[in-house]
Parts: sequence; structure tokens; C-alpha cells
Amino acid sequence: MRKWARNLLVLITLVLAACGPAMKPATDEKTASGEIFILALPRIVIDFDAGGNPSILGMKLEDAGRLFGADISGQKLNEFYVDWMAAANVQHIEMRQTGDGLALLANGQPLPHIAWDDASLQAASGLAALFNVDSQSLELIKKLLPITRRLGLDVVATFPLRPDAKAIALADASVAMAKAKPEQAPATAIVQFEIKYDERGIPAILGISAQDLLTLGINAPLALNMDAVHAVQARNIQHIELRTKPDGLFVYVNGAPLPNLVWDNALLISAADVYSQMNPGSSDQEKQTVGFVKQFIPTLDNMDIAILVHFPLASGAQAIPAKIH
Repeated sequence: MRKWARNLLVLITLVLAACGPAMKPATDEKTASGEIFILALPRIVIDFDAGGNPSILGMKLEDAGRLFGADISGQKLNEFYVDWMAAANVQHIEMRQTGDGLALLANGQPLPHIAWDDASLQAASGLAALFNVDSQSLELIKKLLPITRRLGLDVVATFPLRPDAKAIALADASVAMAKAKPEQAPATAIVQFEIKYDERGIPAILGISAQDLLTLGINAPLALNMDAVHAVQARNIQHIELRTKPDGLFVYVNGAPLPNLVWDNALLISAADVYSQMNPGSSDQEKQTVGFVKQFIPTLDNMDIAILVHFPLASGAQAIPAKIH
């Protein structure tokens, strides 16, 4: 614990030494309980050299650690990833906590990212119990989540510049804080259906179960084991919906939204460009895959997809109305 605290002290000292503007998140300083909390730090730029060694303000973290008596020599990036980024001319990757979510930028271009609010974060924390998180830790998570939204944090990882490349400047803060701009265009595809699980964990669509399909020689490996069925019943998870809209990918549990993936046409095109940049492909098959990804990804914002999954109710549970959003 003391070693972790020393390492954290080293990082905080270097961060505060940057003396840049505070990266304040765009959210209310007051929590739901009415208390004020906000902690905004300057942008943290971590430079990785060809060997994967990180440094801040020109000082290697390993050397900074020695000044504070902390051994952080193991905090380095695998050279494989450094070489990959340099070869692909990915000069920097930035992650910023905006208060409304976690923005992601590559070479200053915004990508699809995660959005949230207090309600969706609390809804997500309730699902932690499905992953065997004990009740005490779960309560702590619920208390920390509102604080997370009010922590101004902007971390940039930079990689060695390729000899033939021109340096790309970091994006202005307003770029990371910009909202998605979805197009109001007709859907290119509409796919909507419901899956209903029975008490045995066997799924069915329109009354046609996975066992019915198996008799026809069609294997649909979507069955849940009994442990999974009991887990969702114990947490009273009655239905989950996966929904695409022009402004992102949404997940609803019992009708309540979880943190969602934000996109629009420009963000999806940026994601496709970054993918092709990082995966140029050497074989014909790889090039075809890259070409397919570049064509497919930008069309996601115009697809109308809704999948509503129903789980069997626990004994004595009151049904929660389900609908496609």
C-alpha cells in the first residue's frame, strides 16, 4: 500500500509541475446529495521512447521514482506496441474525462467514445454483482462513481515520430468536449426482435426455441447455464435491450440506460480511418478485410437495430414493463 502511495505521489508531483490549464469536466460540481466536489488537473502528457520507457516533462518516470524512493522501473510499454504505433504514424492517443463520459482521440481526431451520467453509472454499478463483486465493494463503487464524473483528467500518450512523418499537434480541449452530431437520414437496415429465455436457460424467438432449431440441424449456441439464470433472477434483471441509434449504441437493463457508446458519421469515419491506418494488411485477404471495415463501420449510425432479451422472472418478482426504446 505504501509503495502504491509513493508511486502516486511521484505522478501527482510531475502532473502539478506541468502548470497547464485545469481540465475541468463539464458537469455540476454538486453531487446528488448536494455536496460540492471537483478536482481538475492539468493535461498529463506521457512520452514513450523507442524502448517503451515513459517520461513526463522530459523526466523518465523511472528516474523520478528514484528521487522519491519508489521503484517504478516496471512501468513501461511493450516495444511491440511502440513499434506498431510508430509504423502506423499514430503519434498520440488521448483520453479525457469530460464529466459526460470518456472522450478518445487519435492524432487529435475524436473517435467513438463512452458517455454517462450519474444515473447510468449507478445502473452499471448494480451489474457488478454479476461478476462476483462482494456487497461491501459494491457499495464502495456506488459511492465513488459520482466523484469520478467530477474529476477533471486528460491523459495523452505520445509515441516516437516516424522519420518521414510531420508532427501532428494535440487537439484543442473543445474538440474532446464536442457533442456528437447525428444525421437525420432514413435507416439503411431495420432489425428488431425479442429473445425470451425460459427457466432452463433455453432461448426462443417467436416461440421457436434453440432446441427446435437443433432438430433442423441449426446450432444456435445461445443457451444460458443454470448459474447464469439464477444470477439474473437473484438481481431481478428481467430484460436487457441492445439498441442502435444515429447517435450511438445503447444498452438498457430493466428499461434503465447504462453508459453508452457515442457515435455519429464523422466519429465512425475516424474510427474506420484509424483502423485502416493501424492495419494496412499485407495479404489480399487482409486488405479485403480492411476495405470491408472502412465501408461497414460508417454505416452503423444509419442502422435501426433493437434486440430485447427477456429472462425468466424469479419467484414472487413483479414484472417490469419492457419496450423497445
